[in-house]
Amino acid sequence: MIQKFQESERIFIPTTKIKNSTRTLEKFITENFELPDNNLKQINSFIKQDMDLENLIYDLPQLIQKEVIFQKMQIKFFDEFQDDELILEITVFSRLKIDEILKHEDAFIHRLYEKYPEKSADKVVIFIEG
Repeated sequence: MIQKFQESERIFIPTTKIKNSTRTLEKFITENFELPDNNLKQINSFIKQDMDLENLIYDLPQLIQKEVIFQKMQIKFFDEFQDDELILEITVFSRLKIDEILKHEDAFIHRLYEKYPEKSADKVVIFIEG
């Protein structure tokens, strides 16, 4: 009985090689977002510093698609802050009217703060352009 208990307490270590998560994130970003500043490596590096932010970025296209029909999305650093305060700017290009845009932007902000830690949600700003 003791032996079975000890076996069940062993930590599972997979024998297969783990994928290069940096490469996967880079691929995901390039497939889902336009990069107007061509700074994929910098954006990737910034996202990789925060696991919750990485999860947020992976979930974002689907989250936005549930609420808004859009043509494309862009990701870049929000350039109104100084370099020591980096924030990702996600711009969603849609055909919504201005009053609808404001409602959806506000809803996205609340959803991000509900689903992700404040520290990570603070690193993303979502704009919708009509």
